[in-house]
Amino acid sequence: MEVNIKTLLHPRIEKHCEKLFDDGHYKHAASEAMTQVELALKEQSGEKKKFGVNLTKSLFGVGRGIKLRVPFGEELQKEAALLFCGAFSYYRNYAAHDGSKIDKNAAARIMIVASELLELIGASLLSYKDIGGMKGLIKSGIFKSEESVRNLLKLLNGYTIEDDVVDGFFEDL
Repeated sequence: MEVNIKTLLHPRIEKHCEKLFDDGHYKHAASEAMTQVELALKEQSGEKKKFGVNLTKSLFGVGRGIKLRVPFGEELQKEAALLFCGAFSYYRNYAAHDGSKIDKNAAARIMIVASELLELIGASLLSYKDIGGMKGLIKSGIFKSEESVRNLLKLLNGYTIEDDVVDGFFEDL
């Protein structure tokens, strides 16, 4: 089986890591790949103060405080947390603090793992409740004001959203 590794890379990994990898800076390419995962988690969730494993534990899991909901279902939140925690503990920390054993093959594998994690982040959801309702939408910068939310809802009123479930979409607004 022959696979072009570049077809497996997330666009963000291509943008930030490909040149490092191609220039032979394997440790730095691997480290940057995991840094991009961390940055994407922060961007998706709005969390600014936590890093690595602590960031992951605060975003995934079960119960109150979940920020990101993985696409394979609520019952896999714990497994998603373990996947991200393991990747940060193993790859990110090693690449950032030592990385001496990261060669071309290891860097490629880390970049592929980071790409998969970025795909999961991109497919994860923030619920209206998780983001903090109307105030959270405004605080996070998604909307400028309550009026801008109302204007959007007025615009969408009467439109059909195909292939999507929107039960309860307007209930809390």
